[in-house]
Amino acid sequence: MLLGGDYLAGAVLMRVTELALNACNLSITQNQAPTRRRACVRAARREHILSAPNPQPYGGIPIMKRSQAKRSQALTRSLRRGASILIGIALLSTMGLAQDFRATLTGRVLDPSKAAIPGAQVHVKNTGTNEMTSVVTDDGGNYKAPFLNPGTYSVSVEVSGFKKFVREELNLGISQAATIDIVLEPGNISEQITVAGGAPVIESANADRGGVIDRQAVVELPLNARNPFMLGMLTAGVNFNGASIWQRPFDNGAIAEWTINGSQSRGNEFLLDGAPNNSQAGGNNIAYVPPVDSVQEFKIMTNTYDAQYGKTTGGIINVSLRSGTNSLHGTGYEFARRNGWDANDFRNKARGRAADGTEIGPRSGHFLDQYGFQVEGPVWIPKLYDGRNRTFFMFNYEGYREGAPSPLNLSVPEPEMLLGDFSKLVDAAGNKIIIYDPATGRADSTAPGGWRRDPFPNNKIPANRINPIAQKILSFMPKSNVSRPEA
Repeated sequence: MLLGGDYLAGAVLMRVTELALNACNLSITQNQAPTRRRACVRAARREHILSAPNPQPYGGIPIMKRSQAKRSQALTRSLRRGASILIGIALLSTMGLAQDFRATLTGRVLDPSKAAIPGAQVHVKNTGTNEMTSVVTDDGGNYKAPFLNPGTYSVSVEVSGFKKFVREELNLGISQAATIDIVLEPGNISEQITVAGGAPVIESANADRGGVIDRQAVVELPLNARNPFMLGMLTAGVNFNGASIWQRPFDNGAIAEWTINGSQSRGNEFLLDGAPNNSQAGGNNIAYVPPVDSVQEFKIMTNTYDAQYGKTTGGIINVSLRSGTNSLHGTGYEFARRNGWDANDFRNKARGRAADGTEIGPRSGHFLDQYGFQVEGPVWIPKLYDGRNRTFFMFNYEGYREGAPSPLNLSVPEPEMLLGDFSKLVDAAGNKIIIYDPATGRADSTAPGGWRRDPFPNNKIPANRINPIAQKILSFMPKSNVSRPEA
């Protein structure tokens, strides 16, 4: 079977052969011997590098030689392989555009005289997942442990002739480039020095400045509409310019109104685990707002001098999602608002209170349910796969259900007006508004505009002048259900 480009090559060669056959048929009449006709066909096919196992009648489909078919199929496979390589390069290039959200730990291993210790084994272990990253110091005593997921780590250093060094409870944040210089004491390698906590980690390996909203702040601080991005206002120089009523997770446009260090609003870049999270729709909107329980932490970079960042006139907001650990954890939540728990709307309050002090305007009937669950842990399939220390998962579902009736005050006609009685109709100044009889119109040069009409007696339209269809329509007019508050 010929596929892809083979179809095109076969069709072109078929057309060339048909032209040759047509030229050959000019010299052969229909009553000549078939052998002479077949000889002409074979000559035409040899001329155009075509052959058939058996002579084909004119109009038959020519078949390529087996060797040529193999070459064509090989060419097709090469084209497909090349296309696959190009697609792979494009995907890798796209991945390369992302900024890494993982942390990097660097530093030097020294002896008490500040001399470098080469060949020291440095082990960086994630205490939640037991993932281990091991590196060896170079001749200058330098080490670098990259691609560390945000979390809590322990660092151990071993080398012959020195006591083992262990530092515990080292917290590494999103996109952090931490530097820790370790001084080893001479002694037996079986001896150990353990440091819990220690001095704050110095971040001198990159040039970006900003603040980190850690896991504790994300979980414990109150959030309007449970939108984690709203915690960005805790960072100095960061201001949210949107309305407070549009902070829900799906208000993608309104929650993109951030000004960082005086930059243009909507000039910021949003990242999700280092990948672009800006929407193509609207004015640089946020594409996706993750639920609070799925966020590990996020970092707001107010000054982004590193070359890995760009495409922005403002700052960078990089969110890191949680991943599972060796322990199975889960949460379920429901955040609810109900009519009786909310304060009354100011538009209802403007309608005043009754004589007994109760509010005339009832509450609007607003309700909200924001609910969901989150579960994380190791991938474990009994008797098939144990993913502890290797494979983890995190799943988060969130639903949102809200009803927000808007109180609306409208003016409707008084009951007597529906019957044609406009005797009480006045303007804002208290002047009566006169209703004229259209059937009395007549030319009058003394009247304004040269046309005069007579008013209805007492400003009342006679019942026999009201159309029955209009009366039926007016019966569906809503009746007044509140009285006008006193000024």
